[in-house]
Amino acid sequence: MRKTAYPVLWISALSLLLATAPALTAQGHFEFSGHYGRWSLNLLGNLARDIVNDATKSEIRDRILSDIQDSYPGLSETGYTQSTRFDSRGDNFGFGIRFYPSSQGSFSLGVSVEKCTFKIFPSVASHMDLQDMSTLDTATFDGIAGATALIKATSFLLTFRWDILPRAVVHPFITFGGGISTAKALDDSTLSYSYSGQLAGSAIPTQTVGNSETKTLRQLKDESDSKFPNFLPFLELNVGLKAMVTKHIHLLVSAGVLNGFIVSGGLAVRL
Repeated sequence: MRKTAYPVLWISALSLLLATAPALTAQGHFEFSGHYGRWSLNLLGNLARDIVNDATKSEIRDRILSDIQDSYPGLSETGYTQSTRFDSRGDNFGFGIRFYPSSQGSFSLGVSVEKCTFKIFPSVASHMDLQDMSTLDTATFDGIAGATALIKATSFLLTFRWDILPRAVVHPFITFGGGISTAKALDDSTLSYSYSGQLAGSAIPTQTVGNSETKTLRQLKDESDSKFPNFLPFLELNVGLKAMVTKHIHLLVSAGVLNGFIVSGGLAVRL
């Protein structure tokens, strides 16, 4: 009985597996992909410039005035103007796995690991009028200030995708999702500034005034009294096209949002 039982069990299990294999295959499939993208905020145009100008105006003014007053404590600001130029760039590498619950369905759920490097570097031309309230001597400062926000983060994203007309050789898709970075992003990302200009006045010899500083996001978090997250949030929303090269190999191009504007391309292998 024992000698014949095992072959029967194996034959029964194999028969059951073969019988249910089409159903298991029909339930869904996996897709592995890799992609590379270019990132920017420049599409915001004047809006980005105005946001940066408003956000930095008081900070730059206060830093310049503080450094001037270290040498000339009697000088006070009587007027300040600045004009801002904005630029940004970056790239993104990623690897992901998607699961399609239905082999013919349009919906899929994906997880991915993303390596992002985003750089924002506005430049500011500043002019400050100053006066010594005791002597009434006047002075001016004209200079250039620059700042750089460098974000380097590894993040994990959960995304939902809908393929439109998925049976077509080339078809569009929409992706939406989000995630968070690792805590190490606070150590790898930095915020720096520098400025230099000429200070001159009726009782002050013309001289160069300047300063610079760089801090990691971790340092800014430790110095801040307000709440600061231990990670960086990420939001993704894009639309794209998917082209079938073979049954198992697909090419993808997309454009959309990943904490900024991004255009990317990639290769997917379907199992």
